[in-house]
Amino acid sequence: MQRVIVFKSRGFWSSEVDINKLNDKITRFNDSGWRVVSITPNTTIFGAVVSYSLLLEAEPPAIS
Repeated sequence: MQRVIVFKSRGFWSSEVDINKLNDKITRFNDSGWRVVSITPNTTIFGAVVSYSLLLEAEPPAIS
């Protein structure tokens, strides 16, 4: 199973994406059984990073 997540949380006083919150989010995904396959920065026409797209993957539940 795969899922695409867009992360765009910004710092309170900054217009930049909050990398610490992104790392915390990735840790929570890992702890809940998801694996981050790729992280892609999404930029404006001027090159500023406004968000990140994460491709997540998890093993489907085993059917007994």
